Amino acid sequence: MRRFIVIFIWFLSSSILWGPRSTPVFGVNVSIGANSQINTYVCYLYNGYSLNRKRIMDKKTFIKFVSGEWPSIYNPNRINYFEEHEIFLTEKTEEMTLKTYSDCSALDSLWKIRFSTFPFINNNELGWSNKLFKPSPNQEIYLKERYNINHIDGEYFLDSNFWLLLSDVTNPKWVINYKSIH
Repeated sequence: MRRFIVIFIWFLSSSILWGPRSTPVFGVNVSIGANSQINTYVCYLYNGYSLNRKRIMDKKTFIKFVSGEWPSIYNPNRINYFEEHEIFLTEKTEEMTLKTYSDCSALDSLWKIRFSTFPFINNNELGWSNKLFKPSPNQEIYLKERYNINHIDGEYFLDSNFWLLLSDVTNPKWVINYKSIH
């Protein structure tokens, strides 16, 4: 009987202490935010019930966490999630320091779903939005249906929707289709 009680207490305490294993959730918000950044990157842990341990970060830190270059609670096994989702990284070199770093052209294209022209000075590149500073109403409906995002200003493209968006913005057929939605 004593053995049963010990095993029962061990089982109960171990299930409480270890609980369900958390999985990482990555995402992006495409709107001008803090420090005049167009995209705001976020990592969460999903424990099976809710998103928690939210961390907002800049693009370089986000790439290092998601690619597994840096260890983090969001990627303790240092998995290259970009590679897993077939999103390609390139190596770039900073002009001043000559340090190399990983960059992601898919992340660089995200502003185009929201803006018709680059929102800051010194760049004349055109976006894919049919309105100046946000998608047209029909483009917003499309974003809601495809990526489950109700409002581009305040919501994040998260988890599988985030990876689908990154895949889509690198697909020329998707770009043509998105631009044609009026």
